[in-house]
Amino acid sequence: MGNIFEVLDFSKLFVVLLTTILPSVLMLSLILYSDRKSREPLSMILICILSGAFTICFSLIIDKLIVTLNIVNASMFPSQNSYSVYRIMVLAGVEEYAKLLILHLFLYKNKAYDDIFDGFVYSSIIALSFSLIETIMYVFREQTFADMTSLAILRNFTSIPLHLVCGVAMGYFISLQKFSKTKWRKLLNLLLSLFIPTLIHTIYNVFFSVVLMDASSFITLVIVILFVLSIYFIGVVFILRTSSLNTVFINNGYYSKHYRFLMRKNDYIYDKMEKMT
Repeated sequence: MGNIFEVLDFSKLFVVLLTTILPSVLMLSLILYSDRKSREPLSMILICILSGAFTICFSLIIDKLIVTLNIVNASMFPSQNSYSVYRIMVLAGVEEYAKLLILHLFLYKNKAYDDIFDGFVYSSIIALSFSLIETIMYVFREQTFADMTSLAILRNFTSIPLHLVCGVAMGYFISLQKFSKTKWRKLLNLLLSLFIPTLIHTIYNVFFSVVLMDASSFITLVIVILFVLSIYFIGVVFILRTSSLNTVFINNGYYSKHYRFLMRKNDYIYDKMEKMT
């Protein structure tokens, strides 16, 4: 990257930073606004916002360790493409695991995590923090102002929403884990909270890294747009489902047959009191 001030003057640096950071700030504002009726403690939000530094470092260290140990290498795969898919899947899994680790170490057992929607709030912000720092790292590797701004804009519509959707999915399953009545349901949803985001992340990365061939053709552009919109759609589905389940939870209503393994608010309060006695 060299000295950034050799490439950019102050005004251009300001534009690059604004282009890189502002969309994530707006997304953060929307997440917090969606939880306005039951605001989370500032300490919990700050943990989520600051978690990006840890999750990025953790992912880089683990990925470097995997490469250094060379336990699995390209010679063990029938083709370079299959090895590339494996590497993409492993890296995606490590990144999602790092986010899951933050949730379980600092947030999962906190008394403020007291409804289903909280999982969406915490996990989404953790994912947003990770993706923002990752974007800043990539943007400032570029050598020109045009390349920096174009990459920032591209990632604002692709990579950052991708991480956010993975966070939404993770938050959904984490809440299913936390508010499940039985241990095996808790275990199942814990596994799904890692597997589903990793699967979404892997499919996205494979699509752009392996499957995508000719980015200059109009058909490819249409396919890319449809693919990205499908990722957005998955995120919306998880948000709506989380919100719907949370409404039932808070109002002590009746879940549909598929979700009867979940506690309601009164069940959860009684369960906590029972564990304290």
